[in-house]
Amino acid sequence: MQLEITQRPNWIEIDLDNLQSNIAYVKSKLSPGVKMLMPVKADAYGHGSLAISLAAIEAGVDFLGVAHLFEGIALRENGINAKILILGPCQENDLPFLTKYNLTPSVSDFEIAKKLSTLNSQLSIHIKIDTGMHRFGIKYDNIEEIKKICRLPGIKVEGMYSHFATADMPEHSAMEIQLVRFDRIVENLKKEGICPPICHIANSAAALSFTSRTQYDMVRPGIALYGYGFSGKPVLRLRSTVRALRMVEAGEGVSYGHFFVTQKNMLVATIAIGYGDGYLRGEPNEGVIFIKGKACPILGRVCMDACMVDASEAPDVQIGDIAECINGEFSPQISVEEFAKRHNTISYEVTTRMARRLYRIYRYKGKMLSWDELRKLLN
Repeated sequence: MQLEITQRPNWIEIDLDNLQSNIAYVKSKLSPGVKMLMPVKADAYGHGSLAISLAAIEAGVDFLGVAHLFEGIALRENGINAKILILGPCQENDLPFLTKYNLTPSVSDFEIAKKLSTLNSQLSIHIKIDTGMHRFGIKYDNIEEIKKICRLPGIKVEGMYSHFATADMPEHSAMEIQLVRFDRIVENLKKEGICPPICHIANSAAALSFTSRTQYDMVRPGIALYGYGFSGKPVLRLRSTVRALRMVEAGEGVSYGHFFVTQKNMLVATIAIGYGDGYLRGEPNEGVIFIKGKACPILGRVCMDACMVDASEAPDVQIGDIAECINGEFSPQISVEEFAKRHNTISYEVTTRMARRLYRIYRYKGKMLSWDELRKLLN
């Protein structure tokens, strides 16, 4: 027997209509012919990689991006046929799986490229260039190694790319330095008759803020497509329910450590959401959860499976009422961005920490659907 959503203590709603709207918006900002890669690594930033991938492909995304080989294999085994670029470095143990699952590796050194070449599989690869992030890639001034890779038989150099470290910091000079380094590599190779068909460097901030210089042949907007930090529509909502109500007399402490002590008689509601669900613990007595349209302050510490709020102002609150925990469309006070700011972190961390135990439902074409219902429509 399948539980109805009203019988569940908490859940995530993934709005695929908003996702596809965000994709359309970013595509409208691209020059003609520029492709788009959507990162779906880390379970699509916590949104669910399979559902996000299916909806993104339907919306016209050209590539999907994953961090690790196993993420790409999981998508293939669930029927995803789009091009998949593995953004993390390629290892020798990966080689047989790349050809078996038709996955595109990122190559960061000549030795791995040479081993790929011996497979003689005509596998497509993308060369990763380190222009200043200093994470992965061939150092930008090692042009000879890049040329050697491009001339190897048995592989197809489909792309070449780098990654900005400070694109979301317009006052920082590092982005311009990285862009100049990448430009020089592209021009140097062109003089040698080497022209990888898909050069790419732009993440969300670069693709939307510096379009004339950074788009190249493809862009890789991540967080913008999920609707956070830019002008898009948020894709994720975190909702819970009121699980208990009690009148607490003045002078009583609430939650672990009694960091909150009531100054008056108070209606305390226990909400079925906690740090075990990815609702970050943070500092005591910070943040609000909305019940029946009222902002209810969090009292004391967030627990693993619950938190307590002052529901005194919520009209006729009842056990089972929906609690809006993270929902930027409902109120800016509980947007992903505001929640991240309150916890001194970034939107990416908030969404990727969403627990697997949270049930997920999906909005698609205006309807709320279970995963089974959604997959039948998208496949």
